[in-house]
Amino acid sequence: MAFPRDLVSKLLARCHRRCCVCHRFCGIKIETDHIVPKEQGGSDDIENAIPVCFECHAEIHSYNDQHPRGRKFLPDELRQHKEQWLKICDERPDVLVSVHRAADVGPLQALIDELALNGKVAARPNVQDQGARFHDAQLRRAIEVGSIAILRDEIREAVLDAYVAMDAASQIVDSAWRHPKGSNSWAEGVNEAPRRIKDAQPQITKAQEELLKFLATESPVV
Repeated sequence: MAFPRDLVSKLLARCHRRCCVCHRFCGIKIETDHIVPKEQGGSDDIENAIPVCFECHAEIHSYNDQHPRGRKFLPDELRQHKEQWLKICDERPDVLVSVHRAADVGPLQALIDELALNGKVAARPNVQDQGARFHDAQLRRAIEVGSIAILRDEIREAVLDAYVAMDAASQIVDSAWRHPKGSNSWAEGVNEAPRRIKDAQPQITKAQEELLKFLATESPVV
């Protein structure tokens, strides 16, 4: 079972496909989450649904009761977030017109996209053919806004291990090209870089898969 499709459509239209917690415009990257989780007796009534972005959905479900840090999202708070945002949407539509509507996929989804790009870079291990470098801007962003901190330990380790492997490969590539082409140091770097890049590939894939599972959407509405 899931929330009724027609009622979900009305709810998404009513909230203008914005997250009820952070108010980010989500486009298709939006969840209808259970305010009271189903495993805790929550129903599939639309009153128990709250539209949230991928990032807030992940935060809501990432709290570890065994190792508490910060403040957990509770059902009463989520209901208030929903009620307050829907009230703004109903009574102050002018606010939505003045707000920049560009969709922000959020730092974790952006990190997944960056890993996908890095996977393409790693698929060309010949250092002499390297037309692109490994990127880490979205990792830095995710760290700065605290998104890495909310990840479960095994996911965080997978992500960090992937970027450490990429950084090691990048340093070898950079070192090779700092030396004259044809020199011994250049040749050593050219020979070592493909191995380091190849070593990074499975770690990039693992990190991407772990993050995708973490941000996985709920079962399709039927």
